[in-house]
Order: sequence, then C-alpha cells, then structure tokens
Amino acid sequence: MTPRWIVRTGSRSAAPALLLGAMLLSLCSWAGCSVAEPTRPRPEQVLRVRMREDPPDTDPAQSSDSLSDRLNLEVHDGLVDFEPLTLEIISAVAEAWEVTADGRRYTFHLRPGVRFQNGRALTSDDVLYSFRRILDPKVHSQRSEILSGVQGAKEFLAGKSSRLEGLEAVDPLTVRITLTHPIPYFLQLLATPAAAIVPREVYDDPRKGFLEHPVGCGPFKVARWERSNYLELAAFGDYYRGRPKLDRVVIRFIENPASAMEEYKAGGLEWMDEMAGSETEIARSLPQDYRKGPYLATYYYGMNLARAPFRGNVNLRKAFNYAVNRAAICTQLFEGTHTVAHGILPPGTPGFNPDLRGFEYDPEKAREYLAKAGYPGGKGLSPIDLWVNNNEKMLQVAQKVQADLKAVDVPVRIQAVDFAHFLQAVRGTPETPGEALFYKFGWQADYPDPDAFLYWLLHSRNAGPAGNMARYSNPKVDELLDRARGLLRMEERIPLYREAERIAVEEDAAWLFVSNYTERFLVKPYVKGVVLSPLGMSRTPFDRMWLEGSPASERR
Repeated sequence: MTPRWIVRTGSRSAAPALLLGAMLLSLCSWAGCSVAEPTRPRPEQVLRVRMREDPPDTDPAQSSDSLSDRLNLEVHDGLVDFEPLTLEIISAVAEAWEVTADGRRYTFHLRPGVRFQNGRALTSDDVLYSFRRILDPKVHSQRSEILSGVQGAKEFLAGKSSRLEGLEAVDPLTVRITLTHPIPYFLQLLATPAAAIVPREVYDDPRKGFLEHPVGCGPFKVARWERSNYLELAAFGDYYRGRPKLDRVVIRFIENPASAMEEYKAGGLEWMDEMAGSETEIARSLPQDYRKGPYLATYYYGMNLARAPFRGNVNLRKAFNYAVNRAAICTQLFEGTHTVAHGILPPGTPGFNPDLRGFEYDPEKAREYLAKAGYPGGKGLSPIDLWVNNNEKMLQVAQKVQADLKAVDVPVRIQAVDFAHFLQAVRGTPETPGEALFYKFGWQADYPDPDAFLYWLLHSRNAGPAGNMARYSNPKVDELLDRARGLLRMEERIPLYREAERIAVEEDAAWLFVSNYTERFLVKPYVKGVVLSPLGMSRTPFDRMWLEGSPASERR
C-alpha cells in the first residue's frame, strides 16, 4: 500500500466516511458501547541495498554474473534450492523427489498451489517449457550445459530433433527427468538461477517485456525499475513459502563505493558491499555492522589464448605469473581479506588441493621466461591492454599488476569501462573471442562442486560466455573433466579434478592466478535474519530478513 493510494482513496471517500462515523457514534451512545482505539499501522518494512549498477541480464537462461543472479534469485524459484549456510539441497517448487539407484532418473512432485506473480498456477508443463527453453537453439542460452545430460538434449540443442525424450510431464504436478548418464551434482545444477521455472505466456511474447519486468514464482516481484537509479522489489503476497516479512527491497545503483559509503553512514542504506577506504578501519569503526565469512570464489587475471601474444606461448604466460607479487596484493591492497591463490579451486571446495604450489613471485624467473617467449627485455612486445570494470579497488590491483609487469619490461595499458561493456569485451561469443586481451575476472561457485569451477572455466566446450573466456583448450584436461562428471563417488572424482587443475595451472599457466576471496559487507544491526552463504551475497536470501527497531519504525 503506497501513501499515494491512501491519499487518493481518502479524498474520494471523505464525505461517506464522516457520515458513517457519525452514525456509529450515535449507535454507540444509544447502546452504551465504547469506540475502540484505531489500530496502529505496522511500520513498512523496507530494506535499502546498494548495487554497483543495473543487472546486465534478467533472463535466467542467460544469467551468468553475480549482479544478474542477485535479481533472478529473488524473482524466480526452481525445483530445488540450496540451504544458504550449509549448501544442502532443500525443496523449493518441488516438495519431494525420488532418484533411481543408477542415478539416471529423477521424479519430482510439485507443490500444489504454487503461483507465478501474474496469478497463474504453476504446473509440470511450465517445468518442461522452462527446461526446453534453455535447450532451444534459438534462445542461445549461456547455461544450456546444465541440462545437457538430459536424454535427447544434445540432439535437441543441435537442432537435429524436436523431441526431448528425457523430459516428461507424468501429470500436472509430477515431472520425470531421465539422464543419459549419472550426474552426481544434478540436483545442484537444478538449484542454480538458470534452472528457474518461468511462465510461457510471458517469456514467449516479446511484447511482455520480460527483460524489464521478469515474472517468476519467487518471493519478490519487480515493482519499478528506473535504469541507473533504482530497482524496487515488492513482496509477492502469494509466495508459496509465505509472504516475505519485508514489504519492499529498494536496490539503489551507486557506482562509486565512496558515495555509497557516505550514503550508508547517513542512514540511506541498510546494506552495502565494496567498501571504500581502509577495510581494517571500517571493521574497527563499525564492528556491529561489519560481516565477514567464507566465500567459494577465485580472483584471477585472464589471458585471451585465442589471440597473440598469449596464443600458443606458454612461456609468456609463465613470465606473467612469476612477475606479479600476489602476497603484496593480498596484504597491502586487500588488507588480508584475500589469500594468495595457488590454483583455481578456492579453499572449502571439495577437491581443493593444498599441495598445489602454482607460481611464486620471482622477477628473475619472469625475465627468463620472457626471453624464452621471444621477448628478451620486452623487445618486440607491443603494449598489452588490461581490461577492468570501474571499481576503485580493482583499479588499484590493476595498477599494481601493471607496475609489477613493467618492472620486468612488459608494457601494460589499463582500460577501465562499465561492467556491461567489460563483460561483452571479455566474453565475446561462442564462436568469436572477446576484444579484451588481458582482463581481471572473478569466478564464484554457483554450486559447491569442483565441476562448478574446472568444467566451466577450462573445458573447450564452454569457450566464450559459458565460462571459458580465456579459450583454454587441452584435450587431456577435457578428457579428465568428462570422466569426472560421469562418476557418482566423490572420492573417485577428486583425483581426476586435481590432475586437470595441475595441468592447467603448472603446465599450461592458463591464467594469472591471484587470490581467493572472503565475503565482506556492511549491514545495519537492526536487519535481522541475515544468513551469509559461502556462495556469495546473491545467495543471501532477502525473504528471510526483517527489520527490528529500525529508525523508521521508531519515528512512527
């Protein structure tokens, strides 16, 4: 209910309301009754959150960045979900499921009474529609791989068949999925934002503008969106898990972290990330607000292996790795909130290898490998553009990397652009490598399995927007990753993943490995129900939060 609606209704109904009030007073006087005190209105629960900029992609089938995931996870739900803290699989649209002993057939029983935000009841046909849409070659989904194990999916995705034998609606509330081979983390894939259930009547009709007004069955619906300014989410009253306690979530787009910090301190925000200034000092000055926790994410600098000078030149890539002082980045710039990355998998991920050494900081070795690469003393090497998105901390790290490389005679120019432009330049298309030759990037797990990093980032099948932006390609690594995907037992899979990671890191120097994150943010102490997930802030559910004792409620 908005203030504007109350004023308009009150003005239109003023005379009848006064007349009715006079009649009630008259009746009470005659009957000897008393007039009850008017009910005090409940303070509106509004959470104000900072986001750097607009989410680039609100279509779940295309979502592959944390900003887009944040929005998609609030608007949409899938068959199953993650318990945000423990990362166990929990029920969502499906209230129960069975899996056959061979791990190939899943039967999902949908909750009765689940509704989309347009009011229509969700059925098994919507699940089939949503999953067919991800695999539809005309949609060009960046996440079609999550369902590639469904029987008939590869032929359907290639346009060679119109049938998907592995998808079946048994009845309006039962869905059966048959896989070509067991996938040990299949339920985890179904808990990712891309596997959201969407209504056909909205996503089949471009006139409905689902990119501006996405419709799902999640806890919040998009109420208003003013690009580059704010996005307002309203509680969905018919949400099947119960209406959220928050009435609204207002996401304010504030690009500059320093401006966002001032707004937070002034009381204009309840939540913010990307803190400006000394993080140590912030944690000391705002101890009740500062939150920190584990985060399954790796920070790296990608090299475009489809383009010169990185293409086919492993010695140049090793020279870059030896040249950069990661420990200094972690201690001086990240103030100890990052740890040095020796490989791809972050600590806490199943299969993390503590014995992987990677590359130590060694400028002399960097010069040796630069000479082996054909550029002794940097001669013959043209300046290399380093792409970063507009972010103060990322620029500081880029300047440190630039200085370290300059010290071994590698010339680097920094290109700082907005996030959408940056993503396009890095991703390119599946067929064409992106414009960015050298770029900073971060990859967070969207499901807690080594496959979430190694398969998406290294397998040649995922070249481009699906994850392998570097265009890394090694048939041995592909073979190891494919074998690991087909094994049900984690203890059998881990040796294969570790060997694939060792090859990519130590033999091929696929990227410049930098650091592993911890998650940090500020949240006002009166925000309750905050659950910090190792999958990052996009997995911190707003529908579990509420405000208690906020300044707004005290003013009423």
